[in-house]
Amino acid sequence: MKDDQTQNTGQLYFRLCSDHLSIEAIPKTSIRINFQKMREQSVENHELVMWTPHFVILKNQSGQEITLRPDGRMVVRKSTSEAIARQSAAEMLAFVLKSFVL
Repeated sequence: MKDDQTQNTGQLYFRLCSDHLSIEAIPKTSIRINFQKMREQSVENHELVMWTPHFVILKNQSGQEITLRPDGRMVVRKSTSEAIARQSAAEMLAFVLKSFVL
């Protein structure tokens, strides 16, 4: 995949970040995430690394870091492959939609 190309898969668009090491995942539909609720409750299978009102960084059991913005955009870092990064983003979106959408 070229870095200027966006691929459409399922509920997310994917784009390779400019560092060529991370994947950006963009939801197809607009969402708003309740970060305060996310801070107060545990996020299943993820460690909360950093919380701010503007973004949250979570680490999954595989060691990938997922930076999540209030509009649902994500950046997945430290993944062993693009396919695994895409899967992690899709799983995070499903979890967020189920538990943390305003």
